[in-house]
Amino acid sequence: MSLVSDPHAPRRHGLRGAFGGALFATLLSLAACGGGDGDGSGGSTAPPPTGGGSVTPGTPAAARVDVTGVAATGAAIANATVTAVNARGDRATATTGADGRFTVSVIEGGPYLLTVTDASNRTWYSYAAGAGTAHLTPLTTLALLQANGNRPLADLLANWATSRLTDAQVLEAAKVVNANLASVMQSRGVAATSTNVFNASFSANGQGLDAVLDALRVSIACTASACTQTITNPAGQVVVTWNANIATNGYTVSWSGGGSSGTVDIGVGSCRAPQAGTYSLIVQTSVSGLGVGSIPEVCVDGLPGKPANQAEFCGSATVNQQLPPGVQIVSCSFEGNSGTISARITTPVTVDYTVRYTFVQR
Repeated sequence: MSLVSDPHAPRRHGLRGAFGGALFATLLSLAACGGGDGDGSGGSTAPPPTGGGSVTPGTPAAARVDVTGVAATGAAIANATVTAVNARGDRATATTGADGRFTVSVIEGGPYLLTVTDASNRTWYSYAAGAGTAHLTPLTTLALLQANGNRPLADLLANWATSRLTDAQVLEAAKVVNANLASVMQSRGVAATSTNVFNASFSANGQGLDAVLDALRVSIACTASACTQTITNPAGQVVVTWNANIATNGYTVSWSGGGSSGTVDIGVGSCRAPQAGTYSLIVQTSVSGLGVGSIPEVCVDGLPGKPANQAEFCGSATVNQQLPPGVQIVSCSFEGNSGTISARITTPVTVDYTVRYTFVQR
């Protein structure tokens, strides 16, 4: 199965034309895929995890997604075990490289919570809304601690299958991190108002976000029910007194792109930054219970705008008129800059899948 966005193809004009065309290409590609029946029998299984990943023993074969990132506290967290937990509580692990990079292949079903323990026995946490990038750093840990109401993250990990955070909660918490550390980030050339610490362009090389980490020492102390964070410089002087209620007006953080590199990097795909004031549209597809390879993302650049609301997103005539035979939309939602369509192919086989559309303004 192949789904490739041709950068040289003529661009569609208008928001709905581009959105509808991207959805149509995804649906058409999936409708052409082979596989087992809807009950899961007779289908091929997913390949084993890559990147050193392992899956909880006894877990049945299922579609998997890759979450990649860098584990670092400034210095790379090398040769450490990264654990990822999906929304059902399924776990997978991978080992970081000398540069802190990792790829963990986990059973599909986001959102995902990730952890790693460094050589000093400090545990750091991160979050991934879906397949793609999720770094593991003190900054991502601060964000999750904020999103979790300063309650112990070890308890969040233990109860992830029943008590999860949401994408919106984590994004709001990421804004709080940036607002608290704005002066440090800006002094290191990092755009505090738009950088997503979870998935921004990042390497343990002393530049950008890594330079921010080099300038900070984050310590988190927890009782059975609450945690406090202390942020100092390498000399031990307090850099900032944490303000959980700090104003975040003017801070715009999204799951698509880090906001500081001029490109949008999501999973295996990449969008070029369009002209100022325009939007990029990233289309990400996940298939449930079908053992197929990962589906490349589709990127459409230079859109003049985004849907104003759920009615406009879900009620697009362009979309409904282009549905291939055997495809029906099961549900549709839209909020902020992201929309999700769950659909079902009934011909020639029954396949359920989800397409996520993220609009990124530049």
